[in-house]
Amino acid sequence: MGTTLLRSLLRHRLSTALNIAGLGLGISVFLTMALIVRYEYGYDSAVPDSGHLYQLVIDPHLPGRAREEFEQISFVPFPFLREDFPGIQAAIRLENGSKPVRVGDVLAQEPVVMADASFFSVFDLPLAAGTKRGALDGTGKAVIAERIARKYFGTSDAVGRQILIGGVPTTITAVLADEAANTTLRFGVIIPFPSDAMNAPLFRHWSASDGRIWLRIDHPDAAKLINTAMVGYPYRHPDGDMTSGEMHDWFGDGGLKLIPLREVHFRGASTGQFGASSRLLVDALGLIGLAALATAIINYVNLATAQSGLRTREVALRKVMGATRIRLIIHFLGEAIVLVAVAGLFGAVLTEVALAWVDALGGWTVSLDWGFVVPTLLAVIAGVGVLAGAYPALVLSAYRPAAALAASKMPAGGRHGATVRSTLVVVQFALAITLTICTLVIGSQVRFERALDRGLRQDGLIVVNALHDKSLVGRQASLVRELASVPGVQRIAIADIFPHHLYTNMGWRREGSAPKVDTFWGSVGAGYFPSLGARLLAGRWLDEAHGTDFHADPLTAGDGVSVMLSRQAARQLGFASPAAAIGQVVTYAGGSRFRVIGVVEDMRFGDNRDPALPLLFLGATGGMSEGAALIRFSGVSNQEELARLQAAWRQLAPGVPFLGRSMADIVADEYRVDAKHSTLFGIGSVVAIGIACLGLYGLSAFNVARRRHEIGIRKVLGARTRNVLGLLIGQFLRPVLLANALAWPTAFLLMRNWLAGFDQRIRLGVGPFVLVSVGAALIAGAVVFAQTLHAARQAPAAALRQE
Repeated sequence: MGTTLLRSLLRHRLSTALNIAGLGLGISVFLTMALIVRYEYGYDSAVPDSGHLYQLVIDPHLPGRAREEFEQISFVPFPFLREDFPGIQAAIRLENGSKPVRVGDVLAQEPVVMADASFFSVFDLPLAAGTKRGALDGTGKAVIAERIARKYFGTSDAVGRQILIGGVPTTITAVLADEAANTTLRFGVIIPFPSDAMNAPLFRHWSASDGRIWLRIDHPDAAKLINTAMVGYPYRHPDGDMTSGEMHDWFGDGGLKLIPLREVHFRGASTGQFGASSRLLVDALGLIGLAALATAIINYVNLATAQSGLRTREVALRKVMGATRIRLIIHFLGEAIVLVAVAGLFGAVLTEVALAWVDALGGWTVSLDWGFVVPTLLAVIAGVGVLAGAYPALVLSAYRPAAALAASKMPAGGRHGATVRSTLVVVQFALAITLTICTLVIGSQVRFERALDRGLRQDGLIVVNALHDKSLVGRQASLVRELASVPGVQRIAIADIFPHHLYTNMGWRREGSAPKVDTFWGSVGAGYFPSLGARLLAGRWLDEAHGTDFHADPLTAGDGVSVMLSRQAARQLGFASPAAAIGQVVTYAGGSRFRVIGVVEDMRFGDNRDPALPLLFLGATGGMSEGAALIRFSGVSNQEELARLQAAWRQLAPGVPFLGRSMADIVADEYRVDAKHSTLFGIGSVVAIGIACLGLYGLSAFNVARRRHEIGIRKVLGARTRNVLGLLIGQFLRPVLLANALAWPTAFLLMRNWLAGFDQRIRLGVGPFVLVSVGAALIAGAVVFAQTLHAARQAPAAALRQE
């Protein structure tokens, strides 16, 4: 039987090659997308007891505002949690940050988490060295990640060694084993809270919500009950400073909420976390994989049924020699499975190549996990082999010997067979056209985001974050003066409010107006607005020549301190126009009165998916605990200016690592994920169109061969080459054009819903739809043109004699 199968496949080389190529490409795309989807949905699955871990977040329900959650939370409720909810087995507090870490001459800024001594009661992470007991039970101890140990010591066996963390000598007590790539919580350095931490605002005030609380709840039913009881929970434990009205302004009718660890990854996209993966787009990638596989299956069915006419006499002779229909069905199914197996091996090779490219694309570390790939590939081979081979096998085995041997021309399944093949071609191209339209729209949106006017000049602007190191807060002014002398620097200013670095406070309101406005505010130094390239709409800039504009601590400087607003802030505070806000008074939570001196055009400091944020700016001369230097430069590239600044920094602050990024790179965080998905959509659409064209090529070859006699008669009756060419190409393109009727509404609905998530977006016009449809028609026409041209030019006598 094996020899017969091989002989059958080699006899029909063209269809065999087309099927292997089409199925191989389809299986490769399917496996690649399946591995990506598995990687995304497998986030945090490697964390021990991940199904029992929950993050406690703030979940306010405020009237007139969209629902949103905040993962940063105060530690005020922590002491009461296990007392109020016995179903909580363990709870810990974490405060994320970063500190300079030094070992010898190696100095770098590392992520440092302060945690409770009971850290391992919640995150029972495996260790590469050391023991968990007592690892964080006192100051001067630290647990570090294995990658950190290798970076500073060249080995993971770093237990007992000394390391400087924020200038404090610390002993390493344990080393965490390397975590899986798809892990949300990637701990670098973990140290215990200092002994005086309990006096910090984070532990005492609800408004100081900079921490994170994690719980271990072993029973899902208990988690549901606890989550229900978290509504209104802050009101059970007020901090003694907030009035009931202020508590209501903060939480409304909501309170707190439990978020399972396994949901944190996708939750980032819904809460505006830059670079987070969207569940919708990950699902879309999975559908692309299925669509590519379905297109390949359709391609095989089409070619197999079309080529079945070439095997009618073979089937007839087999039946005359005693072959039963069941035996023929098994034979043809075997052919299909063998062919799919060869294509599967080809697809696996392509998948390995594709994954190397996917990793280079960034954002994923997807490996060819043979433990997943082999069973999946075997299931695909069996499933696709049976699914793709069943219909052709049934068609071929149904031919009657007498009719097949007596026929003067090869059968093609009649009108029913032609209808089935045309329908399958329509479905193929509908999938390909839909994917390609989506690719163009996503790509256009990404380019639109890159070119979007953010209200500031992105080019020639660098942000140096290293100024917020505690050891440098008192030296910020002198450091800025020194950095201003670096070649290329035009302007420099200190601020703690800039793109992707914002604070919020719900305590701002227009004097005489009851509603408080959720305003993002921050402190800025002299030269801030020119450094950003902001545009003034009304009033004047903050100016050191005016005594009310700059103060060491503007929030506590008393009444009459100057503030500037963005257009959106002025609008939300109730001013009819930017000019109407000038000279008016806004108040802070404590009652201090600030006078508006200027309004600037909106600057997009948040995600482009969200509306422009209301911004409020206070002039400050004192050190800023979260301050950064905004440096406007010219004449050189970002990389060259960063190198100059880093060299100067090493002389000015050798004990603090240099942290600097260009504004263009910071803003690019917003569209990197969409750009990555656009590229993958593009690959899927190209493969889908390629598979569809392979099938169309095979079908055109078969149909042209069947119609040579008809073409000869037409030419004898006076038809010219262009008439025959137009007839044949028109018939081949008809299903391609009909595919648009399915693709257009599907792509429109998908992209309309996707674009609705952006505040600033492109208009979903007909351009991409028409462009893709015309392109698909041209590609399909080019695929069948050569064969139809040869048939149309053939002499009638040769065609009739051949028939």
